[in-house]
Amino acid sequence: MLGNYSKHKSSSKKKYPAFIEELCRQFSLEDVRKSTNNFDEERIIGGTEFSIVYKGYLNHNGETDYPIALKGMRNIVFDEWKFKKEIELNCQLRHPNLTSFIGFCDHKDERILVYEYMLNGSVYDHLRLRDNESLSWKKRFEICIGAAKGLHYLHTGAKRAIFHCDIKPQNILLDKSMVPKLSHLGFSIQEKVSKSKPKPVKAEILIFGAFGYTAPECVRTNAFTEKCDVYSFGMVLLEVACTNYKSSIFDKMVKLENTNRFLDESINAGSFLERFPADEIIDPILMRSIAPRCLEVFVDIMQRCLKYDPNERPTMGEVEVELEHALALHEEADCCR
Repeated sequence: MLGNYSKHKSSSKKKYPAFIEELCRQFSLEDVRKSTNNFDEERIIGGTEFSIVYKGYLNHNGETDYPIALKGMRNIVFDEWKFKKEIELNCQLRHPNLTSFIGFCDHKDERILVYEYMLNGSVYDHLRLRDNESLSWKKRFEICIGAAKGLHYLHTGAKRAIFHCDIKPQNILLDKSMVPKLSHLGFSIQEKVSKSKPKPVKAEILIFGAFGYTAPECVRTNAFTEKCDVYSFGMVLLEVACTNYKSSIFDKMVKLENTNRFLDESINAGSFLERFPADEIIDPILMRSIAPRCLEVFVDIMQRCLKYDPNERPTMGEVEVELEHALALHEEADCCR
């Protein structure tokens, strides 16, 4: 799909609802072609089976070379559904912990979303890639708190709750100031009833979810509530505390459980945390800098997020408050050293 621009001679644009045309910019194919140097492969900065991401530059906010990230949809099954969903949601949402949406291009079979470029990549990059600078415990806390605020906003800040459905370190991006921003809203779904009567929402299309991050009830039913996002966020907390470039939390789960099937029913992330003490699973370098009381609060909220029963999980508002409390305990301990 991307890269087939040469056969498109027209710069015509498809019509979208008025609120979308008012809230974001619709680019021509020529605009995005120029911004990526004809979709130069050297401009590719990421992608999945559903999309490919380029870095580009265009005129925006008074700058002639404003850096952008262009996400082109490339899966014939998901692209139209995900594309329209992501545009609709991004046009409605504004929050400092969500990626800044600039606009889109919809020209024949080319569907491209345009975002502000996130200079520091993803949380995953900083956890798993050796060349990236390791994040301090305090910085990890600040990133988790920012991501929690973004997710809390999705759950409560719109007329109907929005469930992200794909929370993982790869989808938490970091801007030039290391501020975290949730991205990839293509799989998100909105609650179909009032907030006073929440119930699971069946996905419009089968959601596979991120390997290892999907709540158990979602795997069974493909239905979502805000508590499914809470479970995924608990897995993010677990990975942020335990993963380094040598091994991920999933590697540790396989090793400590002595099995190759860490997603089997016998290996639940919540029960895993109850069976193995923090000093066996948390990155040893981090362990030396964590105040005991801070660690206690952090592990408690992480365990509660990962409860098998969704009714026992906290809300994202509670998660945000507890993480801020844990950070305050960490800073207090630092002052006393």
